[in-house]
Amino acid sequence: MRNPIGFAAVLSLLAWAASASAQVQTGSILVRATDQQNAVIPGATVTISSPVLVARSMNGVTDAAGVYRFPSLVPGTYNVRIELAGFQTLIREGIVVLVGQTTPIEASLKVATLAETVTVAGQSPTVDTTSANVNVNLSEQLIQATPGGRDIWALVEAKVPGLVISRPDVGGTSGGLQGTYSARGTVSQQNSQFLNGVNVGDPAAIGAAGYYYDFDAFDDIQVSTGAHDITVPTSGVFLNMVTKTGGDKWAGRTTFTWTGDSLQGRNDVNPNLQKYGFRPNANTTDYVSDVNVTAGGPLVSNKLRFFGSFRDWRVHVNTPVANSQTVLDQTNITSGLGNFTWQMNQKNRLTGFYSRQRYSKPNRLLNAAAVTVPDSTVDEEDMFDVVQGLWNTVLSNNLFLDARFGLNKILFPTYFDGGNQQSVTDNATGIIFGNNPSEVIRHRDRYQANATAQYYIDQALGGRHELRFGFDHSHAVTQNETHRVDNVRPFYNSTLTPRSQTVEIYATPLIDLSALNVTALFAQDSYSLKRLTLTGGVRWERLEGYLPAQSSPASVFFPDIQRSFPDVRNLVLWHTAGPRISAIYDVTGDGKTAAKASAGRYYYVLSTGGGGVNLVNANSNYFATYGWNDINGDLKFQPGEQTGTPVLTSGTTTTIDQNFSRPYTDEYAFGVDRELMANFKFSAVYTYRRERNLQVSINPDNPYSSIPTTAVDPGLDGVLNTADDSSYQFFQRTSAANRTVITNDPQVLQSYKGLELTLTKRLSNRWQMLAGYTRGVNRIDNVTLDASPNFLIDANGLITADVGVAGSTRCAGCGASNADRPNQFKLTGMYILGERTTRDASNQPRACVRRRSDDQPRAARRPSARHRRQDRSPHRQAVPLQQPRARGDARLRQPYERGLGVAGEDAHARDDVHRSV
Repeated sequence: MRNPIGFAAVLSLLAWAASASAQVQTGSILVRATDQQNAVIPGATVTISSPVLVARSMNGVTDAAGVYRFPSLVPGTYNVRIELAGFQTLIREGIVVLVGQTTPIEASLKVATLAETVTVAGQSPTVDTTSANVNVNLSEQLIQATPGGRDIWALVEAKVPGLVISRPDVGGTSGGLQGTYSARGTVSQQNSQFLNGVNVGDPAAIGAAGYYYDFDAFDDIQVSTGAHDITVPTSGVFLNMVTKTGGDKWAGRTTFTWTGDSLQGRNDVNPNLQKYGFRPNANTTDYVSDVNVTAGGPLVSNKLRFFGSFRDWRVHVNTPVANSQTVLDQTNITSGLGNFTWQMNQKNRLTGFYSRQRYSKPNRLLNAAAVTVPDSTVDEEDMFDVVQGLWNTVLSNNLFLDARFGLNKILFPTYFDGGNQQSVTDNATGIIFGNNPSEVIRHRDRYQANATAQYYIDQALGGRHELRFGFDHSHAVTQNETHRVDNVRPFYNSTLTPRSQTVEIYATPLIDLSALNVTALFAQDSYSLKRLTLTGGVRWERLEGYLPAQSSPASVFFPDIQRSFPDVRNLVLWHTAGPRISAIYDVTGDGKTAAKASAGRYYYVLSTGGGGVNLVNANSNYFATYGWNDINGDLKFQPGEQTGTPVLTSGTTTTIDQNFSRPYTDEYAFGVDRELMANFKFSAVYTYRRERNLQVSINPDNPYSSIPTTAVDPGLDGVLNTADDSSYQFFQRTSAANRTVITNDPQVLQSYKGLELTLTKRLSNRWQMLAGYTRGVNRIDNVTLDASPNFLIDANGLITADVGVAGSTRCAGCGASNADRPNQFKLTGMYILGERTTRDASNQPRACVRRRSDDQPRAARRPSARHRRQDRSPHRQAVPLQQPRARGDARLRQPYERGLGVAGEDAHARDDVHRSV
């Protein structure tokens, strides 16, 4: 980092200035107090209590509009007490707070001559009447009690409506491997992953996680797919994960899962299948194991809490490689984390979090089966560190502030597996022997700081205002250190004599760096007038991609070339402002039906080195290609065996267009949420998105000819001048010139139109459910700059064929994108059969099961402490959570075929979800 002291100073200054937006790793409770004539009640005391609160309780006073909001609440179950002299005291029990959502409480107080208390249980609202955000919450109950793999990718694959993932996780065998996922037509590179309010994504592989999460440490996960909060930078899927903080009593849990070879079905021993190349034990599972131990509780009562977790996770799967071999692909992950929460006083809370994880994959690249043997794989031995700090404070009755910092450090090396052997490639088969061509040690670090402020105005312009304003700054830097055995890479042909052909001689070791700075300022006003809430805001960002000063050791073969380079700033420099607006109307006035509309612009983010920054780095691969005369025939290059005139590859031929501008997404959404019954919500939302100004690369010095060239296809027999010969045409480039320009395609339009229907049943009456159906169309049209005309040619003539756009979509003229799934249906749920109770490490129940089956709201009137406490109606007590003794899961998977009209193309619309076509 260039100036860590300055970075810390900026954090402190901006935090004290309170220039931030409310972070979304917490939830909130919004209380509106009225009398029986619907007149507002200012001055009422509101108290919330919950085991998840370190201080056990918090209180406030309703303002002139009869409103009080508790922001920055840890997800959990709360009791809310509203009291004022002359009115009955109202207690609402079992109020559920979810991450990233506001739980509205409409409190209607009755005039009372005696001090009386009315208690209402089982009426926790399910509809958020303050936000248009499209999301689902995966509570700990849903995560733990429903079947599925034990990683975040298996969770979103099976449970999140409308989300498309690149591959399914079958029986947990994909553990330790990330699958890409997307929703509503936006590419996976624009996904965001936040843990406790801090970005933990990989800065060099945007959209991917920086490490593998501890499954049993999750308290709540919000998956947002549209109409994002102003604090969310991009339009992709937003994973908002919150870890546990420990409860008011010490508790713990242990999880052990095991899947062995004897628990899998197989038919690879069938001789008929083996005739067609099926290998015994290929892709079979050796074993999958997962041990997770968690514990949490108070260190100092009402002051300091701790939560800790340890996980050992192993996935061993056989993998076929070259020469009919099968090799055991091992993934071993060991991690630990600790979370401390200190309630300094009623107004200040500090949280500290640290996680370290070791990831070991000694045979990485086994998936490249056709060209890989064990000694040409690499040994991946990663270390991931995450450090976070959070400060929550109440500055006044109307002003609240959060400030946080985060440090993510990724050590991602891929070491040689072949010792000091040279990497030798057989051009006849493509198989790489001896060693992997290179060993790369990667350091990827992100420093992040943000601070959050909310200011409430009781009355202005006829309504109530909630002002939110903030900043988010991150600095990310990536360093790659590349080595090659003997700084060479020989090539030979096993079918020729002599076998040796060419050798590439490299200027290694090479150490290259790239960096990215992103600063965001944003402000938003949420205006509430009776049933209507209008929200408008703008997010301004400055994004700079640049090359820090860098140098590499002197080269053995090229001692005179430049090895040190100064920093190059502003290679990509963008200043953008994206507006976002929404309107929410409480249709019935009781908080159970909300009509919602939203519109917003989201700008793309880049990886470190993205936007062409890495491609213009002069500190890049430098090598010469010679003929190779293997004098002693040992298939090992020795200096002096190179022959002929070298072909030099050096520097870069890539430039960035001076007018290169930032790609963006425009989104429009319309929907309705309806609470069908207690704890049961129906949602419908229609979304239209368009992705514009997408990044492309072109070669202006070597365009394609407008006149096709005719060539002969020898047919299936591979022999010319036989009966199956045919001719075809293609377009050749006009020269050998090669110059790449990074620019935008102003004509391309990537679009999504879709309707999503969701049913959410919160856990009650022993069962819970999450179901969704999505009908959508995801297309890309008008590709002009980066499409080769040869993609439009087939033996049958011009067709609409596939072409890559930004590496993620397809269809040159028009057509479906790779992420297109016209129909999706997902269903997950559970039913509790047993009566055994458990608590987790935060001492919270893991389900909400009552002894009576009706679970209807009850109203119990209780005299105050000055009178004899006696319920005037039966008081039904909630029992602790029930741990299911048996779990079941029924899933449908049916691939459908769509004719795409692409000759030679696999026309299956493969689905990576439970049912999609």
